[in-house]
Amino acid sequence: MDEQLRELIAEVLKHPPQSPERQKALNRLLIKLQQLPGLRRSSHLNYLEALNKTWEWVSNNIQKFSSRPPSVQVSLEKWINGYLYWRIKDLYTQDDPAIRSLDEIVGSDREGSTYMDRLSEEGFNPATLDGIEAHIEQSQKQEKQRIGLELELYIEKDQARKLQNCYPRNHPQCNCRILSLKLILKDPIDSYAELARELNVNRQTLVSHWQRKCLPLLQGVARSRGYQPE
Repeated sequence: MDEQLRELIAEVLKHPPQSPERQKALNRLLIKLQQLPGLRRSSHLNYLEALNKTWEWVSNNIQKFSSRPPSVQVSLEKWINGYLYWRIKDLYTQDDPAIRSLDEIVGSDREGSTYMDRLSEEGFNPATLDGIEAHIEQSQKQEKQRIGLELELYIEKDQARKLQNCYPRNHPQCNCRILSLKLILKDPIDSYAELARELNVNRQTLVSHWQRKCLPLLQGVARSRGYQPE
């Protein structure tokens, strides 16, 4: 684990800030950091908000991290938890509309209705549901981001060569890994016509292979990592 963390951090630091290469290396590092067993947890509904702020902070400050004994993993956990602790603390000190007094006036008009008046008129629909729904939505968003990052890493490495070994007959250069790099990960992506000329393959052959073979293959990889089509 320590050696892998060192390599991931070194890969981030060797690229200039704001470069696409640094962002890709940073994405790989963040995926690994999210798996650290010693990360601070919280039962607060908005915990993911604190966690996302922490990952943003890590992204902007990873160059300041320095490892100390006994290990890189422990040092990272302590470093990250030191910031995360205060972001969680912020959650509990923020004003929470859900715990306002029911006698509080709604809006700026001092003669307006109270929350209790509004409850009587509209019925009881707990405001905390909004927080729960937001928490679920944020959790789903973070889960999709994780799957997306893992899929990107899978495409780039293709360790089992499943993508590279999937290509139209007599056109190994038009394999699913190359097409995925050009049609998904590249910014901006190539057009079918540009890519067909570059790979010296018929445009319709390329499009058909991409849609009938590559996309289902990538969808299978995503599903194996928890993706559920809506």
